[in-house]
Amino acid sequence: MRKYAKDYELERKEDEKGRIKKTTKYIGDYFEVRVELHDLIKFRRIAFLLLLIVVGMHISAGFVGNQGMFQFYIALPYVFVFLPLYFFAAGILRLPKEKRAFRRDEVDLSFSRAKKASVSMIVLLGVVLVGGLVFLIGFAEGDYNLEILFLTCEALAAAGVTSFWYFQKSISILKLTDKDKLSNGLY
Repeated sequence: MRKYAKDYELERKEDEKGRIKKTTKYIGDYFEVRVELHDLIKFRRIAFLLLLIVVGMHISAGFVGNQGMFQFYIALPYVFVFLPLYFFAAGILRLPKEKRAFRRDEVDLSFSRAKKASVSMIVLLGVVLVGGLVFLIGFAEGDYNLEILFLTCEALAAAGVTSFWYFQKSISILKLTDKDKLSNGLY
């Protein structure tokens, strides 16, 4: 990715047959996740469980045959949730399993991506819930059970994303200084 191009340097080495081999060397900043290893593994498990809950509840809400899904102010935000949901899942699946110094791209494509996607999902799920409530209060006719089931599924999905966002606040990621790099053997 071009965003991380300045963090790498192209090295040219000559092998024993005289051919030039090109390799990349990381020259960018390193980052440390300030949490114990068992807490990092616990966070990864909780995040994966919350991902399953969010995906399950959001997709289940789509299968509810409610009249509110025929309204654009509910259906469009519902569909738009799938884009940050993809990035949310991609970030969670890339969370590290071990504790070490991480490159910028490793941190950005896991922790930062999941955090940004979770904020977007909270907003979009909030719009879906508000739209569902507006429809339920003002325009719903007949049986309200399906509308309430839809809103319950979306509320559980929103609660899962909010829980992830809350748990991720406890994890701090700090840029390593030159002294820290020497102690970790990165120079």
